[in-house]
Amino acid sequence: MLRYPYLNLKRYFSQAKAKDSSFSFALLAWWSFLIALVTGAFLAFHYKPWGDVFRGVSHLTGVIPYGSFLRTLHYLSGQCFLVFTLGHALEFFWKGRYESAPSKSWAKLILLLSVAFLLLFTGFILKGDKEGIHAASVMYYLAQEVPLIGGGVARLFLRPGEELFLLPYLYHVIILPLLVLFFLSQHRKRILPRGDLGWPLLALLSCLALFYRIPPDIPPHTELVTPTGPWFFQGIQLLLRYGPPLLVGVLWPLLPLALMAALPLVPSPHMRWARWATAGSWGVHGIFILLAWWLIPRLGP
Repeated sequence: MLRYPYLNLKRYFSQAKAKDSSFSFALLAWWSFLIALVTGAFLAFHYKPWGDVFRGVSHLTGVIPYGSFLRTLHYLSGQCFLVFTLGHALEFFWKGRYESAPSKSWAKLILLLSVAFLLLFTGFILKGDKEGIHAASVMYYLAQEVPLIGGGVARLFLRPGEELFLLPYLYHVIILPLLVLFFLSQHRKRILPRGDLGWPLLALLSCLALFYRIPPDIPPHTELVTPTGPWFFQGIQLLLRYGPPLLVGVLWPLLPLALMAALPLVPSPHMRWARWATAGSWGVHGIFILLAWWLIPRLGP
């Protein structure tokens, strides 16, 4: 037996599984978010969402002490937060926990997952490179496609021009993290004081941050480069080449979340079909992500 109990992961996971099979995903997501929050606070202190943002990010990464390490750790913990939150939601779905859980808790989980996607997307924009600017342009264009309120929705998230990065910065640094804390509030007393898995996760991600290199930033004026969005958006990016923007860029991404949110309202005789439709929508999204990863670099601009 290991001397320090928080390193005895096998025993901890077995105990967590006995209490609540989804507890480990929730705990990992919570601690991933805390690591991203702390490292993000350091990065936000040195980040300027105006002027030459790309040069500022390059300075932060290459000149500020430990800037590269903290940026990589922030990137890895943010990715883990999304993956573990998605795993938590899909496990609840797979085991039908939405039927016994309070509808308020299920709605919070779906909203938390949506916020996690937005957090990573706004963080991707804040790179300030060619891909970040392209992602901002696509987001603004898709928001305008929403009938009647599209223009207002677009201006709510982005302001083209010199202030392009200001609103994503405010969302990424203040608004969305506060929403995450609100949605996780029901887990606060059960998870936050426990360091059983938090310290090993921090140690693992820190070791990875020493050796892992995040995808390189592409200077904004570089030619002959096909910009790609975050990994979870690349399937949509591929579909946008061939389908109407409102359908494949707005409604299709919202479909799996909408189906999951509606599950508690589905009558029992139709639940089987609703579950198949929900699982199928997530599966097709995954297939398109894999296709995009392979096809987009080969298709060119």
